[in-house]
Amino acid sequence: MIPDKELSALLERIERSTSLGASSTYPRLLRFLVEGTQAGNIPKEQAIAEHLLGKNFAGSDTSKIRVYIYHLRKKLEQYYGNEGKDERYILSIPKGGYKVKFTVRERDKSLSILSIKPKHLLPALSILLAGSLIVNVIFLFFSAQQPGEIFSESIFWKEFFHEDKPIQVVLGDLFIFSEVDTVSGEAQNVRKPEINSIAQFEAYRDLKENQGKQLQEISYTHLINGSSEWINSLTKMFHPKKELYIRPGSSMGAQDLHDYNIVFVGMQKTAGIFNTYFDKSKFEYDGSKPNQYLLPQEEEVLRFRPKGDPDEQHTDFGFIAKYPGPNDNTIFMFGGLWDTAASESLRNFVTSSKMSKIEAHMQTELGYIPQYFEMLIEVNGVDRIGFETEILYLKDLNPPQ
Repeated sequence: MIPDKELSALLERIERSTSLGASSTYPRLLRFLVEGTQAGNIPKEQAIAEHLLGKNFAGSDTSKIRVYIYHLRKKLEQYYGNEGKDERYILSIPKGGYKVKFTVRERDKSLSILSIKPKHLLPALSILLAGSLIVNVIFLFFSAQQPGEIFSESIFWKEFFHEDKPIQVVLGDLFIFSEVDTVSGEAQNVRKPEINSIAQFEAYRDLKENQGKQLQEISYTHLINGSSEWINSLTKMFHPKKELYIRPGSSMGAQDLHDYNIVFVGMQKTAGIFNTYFDKSKFEYDGSKPNQYLLPQEEEVLRFRPKGDPDEQHTDFGFIAKYPGPNDNTIFMFGGLWDTAASESLRNFVTSSKMSKIEAHMQTELGYIPQYFEMLIEVNGVDRIGFETEILYLKDLNPPQ
């Protein structure tokens, strides 16, 4: 068994890792299983469901626990293959149960100078010295390569790295407003999913049903949970080569579209001015209608809508577009109907392994990697975390003649 102090520190490192994502569900689940294992009381599916989903869960909800456990196993494997590759202690959940297995990683057996006879000491020291030099050279080579170098020569990102224009990261934020009680004078902040801009708010305020209410704009908005992940991944990619200017989409001005190379990330309904892109796209998006992407065909209109519960198993759709801006600049839009696909849209282009798969798909479908394109993806996920991405549509916006 792992000493309590070291186990606590290990759990904190796992919970902070990118392998577990931004979800709070998987850290809670892991700790619950660890505590049960330590106490010798391995929890059943019903107990886990109550812990994660609350007392008022439906009996069928226990089937969802197997899905959560499956993804938790994958996340632990991902952690130990990346951030935790040097961890001494390994946590795993063997198939067929919910007991956590604690394993001590075997240390590599190295050459001990104390066990070498004096006449062999000089050759041994020479070998160690030569090995040390090789290791240091390799370390210096790889440490000299910044993470951004993987992306700086990519056709997807080269303008952002090599042009003089500054980079602005725009985060889709949720519009909120205040409602003042005319009798008590008390105010409360209100969030309505169908209101995502000042224009929509003003139209809502003018409705007959709101006459007599004091509805007012307020000076701040809400960023969704995924925003911290978006900022973190983009900062890692561009640092130290480029400086990022970060702002919420609600404060985006038309002049910004001329002055910056822009990366937008967020739910499509929060894209604001960037949704004017659909005026020239084969796709249609109307934020006033049910949350969906439309693709008109000759005989019908294809509709892409999310399915399921975003806090459990679900399917979401993301829209990615890289296109030239109005002032010889570049705009990269990573959108989603829910935040699951918005986050996964960006992950596909800031994770080298995922980006390689995108490149391979483009090579297969187009025979080359386009500079400007639009793409629709389907994302399957659990608890607002995407796991599987399928490209449904790809179009080169500037095909070679």
